[in-house]
Amino acid sequence: MNDAQAIVHALRTQQVDAIVGDRHVSFVRLKRVELELERSRDQLRVLAARLELQRENERSEIAREIHDELGQSLTSLQLGLAWLTNTVTLTPKIRTKLKAMSALASASIRSVRDVAVRLRPGPLDELGLVKTLRGEARAFKAHTGISCRFETNLQNPLCERTGSIAVFRIVQAALTNVARHAQASRAVIALMKRRNDLVVMVRDNGRGITRAQLAKPGACGVIGMRERARALDGRLTLTGSRGRGTTLTAHFPLAKVIVTSAVAASAPGPSRAERR
Repeated sequence: MNDAQAIVHALRTQQVDAIVGDRHVSFVRLKRVELELERSRDQLRVLAARLELQRENERSEIAREIHDELGQSLTSLQLGLAWLTNTVTLTPKIRTKLKAMSALASASIRSVRDVAVRLRPGPLDELGLVKTLRGEARAFKAHTGISCRFETNLQNPLCERTGSIAVFRIVQAALTNVARHAQASRAVIALMKRRNDLVVMVRDNGRGITRAQLAKPGACGVIGMRERARALDGRLTLTGSRGRGTTLTAHFPLAKVIVTSAVAASAPGPSRAERR
C-alpha cells in the first residue's frame, strides 16, 4: 500500500468511526429518553392512584354529609307532614296536597340514599364485595329493566378496601356503559377466583363495541378503568363484535384484592358457579 492509499484508508476509517460513533450516541440518547418516558409514566400512574384514593375519601365525606344532613332533614319533613295529616282537621284539598308533598319527600329521601350509595359504596364495608356486587346486579335490573345476573365461585371473602373499591368502580362503570350504549337485554357480572388471579367480567348481549369506538380517546371511560386495574398490578381488556355484545375482563393478582377467601364447594368451575 503506497502513501496515497494509506491516507485514503485512514480517512475512510475515521469517517466510519465517526458514523458509528454518532449512531452509538444517538442510540444511547434514545434509550435515555425511553427510560425517562417510562419513569414519567410510572410517576403519573402513582399520582393517578393517589388522586383516585383522595377522590374516594372526598366522595365518602360528601356522601356522609348528604346522608346525615340532607337525609335527616327530609325525614323530619316527612314526619312533620305525617303529623299534620293525622292530627289536624284538614279539607280534602289540603289533605291531597299534603299527601303529594309527603310522596315527594319520600322520593327525595330515596334519591338522597341512591346518590350517597353511588358516591360511597358503603355496603362494601358492611356486606363485602360479593354481596355488594350481587346487590348492584339487582339494582341495575330495577333501574334499567335490563336482566342482570351475578356469578361467583367465592364465599364471603375478606377483601382489601382499596382493591374492592377498584373492582366495584370498574363494574359500576361497565354497567353504566351497558345502560347508555349497548342496547342490550341481558348482562352478566362475574367474580371468579382462578388460581392466583381474581377475574372480574361484565358481559352483555348488545350491539357490541367496535375497534373504531375503542380507538377514540377516553372512549367509554376505558382509560380510567385500565388505570384502576394497573394501580393493582392488573390488566383490563375490552372486546366486542357487532351484534354479539361486549365483554370487559379484568385480571388482578388475588392478593391485591382478597385477603382470605373460600371457593364454593358446589362450584369447582365457572360453569357451576353461584348464580343470583
